[in-house]
Amino acid sequence: MFQLLKPHVLALAVVSLCATACATDVGSGEDDLTSASGAEKKVTWQSFVYVPVGSPDAVVAKAIQKQVKSAIGAFRAPEIGIQDRDALSSLNPTGWVRDEVEVVDAANPAAKDKLTRVRYTYSDTAIVRKKNTALEQQIPLLFGDYVAKFAAVKPPCSDDQKTEADSMWYHYTPQLASCKKAFADEVAKINAASKGLDPTRQIASADAERNFVLVRAKFTAVKAPPVKYPEYDKLWGVGTSRTLLVAYAFFGVDNDVQDPNDVSAVEHFRFLRTLLARYPQMAVTKTEPFAMLLDFDLGGPKYVATYPEVCDWVVDNSGFPAAAATQTLRDSLRKQAVQHFAERWVYWDLPVTATFAGKARNMTLQVRSYWGYEDGKPEWRQAATWRYLEAFWHGDVFLYQGHSHFGHGPLEPVNYATKNFADRYQVMLVNSCVSFNYYDVDFLKMHPGGTAKLDVVVNGLPAFWTKMGEASANYLIGLTDGTAKSWTQLLTAMIVKPSWAPTGYDPLRAVNGELDNVYDPKMTPMSVVPR
Repeated sequence: MFQLLKPHVLALAVVSLCATACATDVGSGEDDLTSASGAEKKVTWQSFVYVPVGSPDAVVAKAIQKQVKSAIGAFRAPEIGIQDRDALSSLNPTGWVRDEVEVVDAANPAAKDKLTRVRYTYSDTAIVRKKNTALEQQIPLLFGDYVAKFAAVKPPCSDDQKTEADSMWYHYTPQLASCKKAFADEVAKINAASKGLDPTRQIASADAERNFVLVRAKFTAVKAPPVKYPEYDKLWGVGTSRTLLVAYAFFGVDNDVQDPNDVSAVEHFRFLRTLLARYPQMAVTKTEPFAMLLDFDLGGPKYVATYPEVCDWVVDNSGFPAAAATQTLRDSLRKQAVQHFAERWVYWDLPVTATFAGKARNMTLQVRSYWGYEDGKPEWRQAATWRYLEAFWHGDVFLYQGHSHFGHGPLEPVNYATKNFADRYQVMLVNSCVSFNYYDVDFLKMHPGGTAKLDVVVNGLPAFWTKMGEASANYLIGLTDGTAKSWTQLLTAMIVKPSWAPTGYDPLRAVNGELDNVYDPKMTPMSVVPR
């Protein structure tokens, strides 16, 4: 369990202040989330904010939201993800307790400033690394307007000194030694200034200007979910006239679409390489705009490559033809490779025979891949939104790999509506940082079939670029190879082993919407065989 410091006076003050706030019964219901290495828990804590006297509920809500949002950063180290990044489900004013307090400034005793202290109880769904069995996490959250106070809190408490003020909540890392010291110094200052004050109606000016507040987050386990499977028969269109299973695979550019060393380019080609290794029969049937993907210029002579070769060039900087004898020619091949694929639809077709309960049907698995810009300029953002609209309507499987943009990119749920989704079973993977905070619940509510027709896979922790393409390819293969993997098995297959995590890294991936799935491979055995 994370242990920072034990400022007993302040800690006791926080407990006494929150003791009368409305408690929430988090219960012990059934787990809504299936995860390979995480467990769903209910989390609750009590805290407070200061707002100007007479502030309306909207001002209080904004202050609470800002404080809660900093918990996403604070909980990264103990490997905990919380679902509701803006505390939208915990903002019922009837549960708030308001006290008007006098701000006492020892240096200016004549001043008679006042604030309203608002105590609240926060409850949420959390996903916690299974090995973390602690029932309580004592951890400081950021307090007040830390965007305005960015210059004070960033140097000691951010794990990225280049971050912008609006991203401080994500990069907030109270586990840093410098941040622990800043917190301890503030505790000592507040405690010293608060001596002799009546905490029920007075606070020191140092308290009013604080940067941190200590909370005790309590975790309650819920019942483990039953083994569930994707609705494979619905995915393959059993009982319909459909002949295509369509998977959309999007990779958002990290930095430069012209750079073969761009990490997203590497992972895009790693995705293709992993997919082709399992399905060597898969072939490109369409490019849009048109391109000769395998034609390369070696400074005069032409070279016709294979897709595995091209993938090796970009991913490993290896496998070059003998004619590419210099590093200059090899660099040229790699650059040509990314130029061939950048900002372009590529359709990959695999004819298969899909058999369910002994009844065979000829189908085609079609993967529509796209690597390109998806945010940063209005035109890029708009084009990405149009691509996602197409995928929501025509796709059976949706895969996004890239930046979360903190929930404000082109994939943001507010950009879409129920009418944008096909009324059939679909599965969605948002393989990006802390996508658990942004995407699953909203899309499940939005889909015309709700959880009965949509399963969403999200990440509770930061997802790193390295081997992200392999993880997503393993997921897609598991969905389509006829092995009838359970959701737990699919998520386990996504645990890859980058060099910095030789035993494997899982950003607490979990699926939501799976509990009402009914497919059972024992009742409806299946197979998928390439033709």
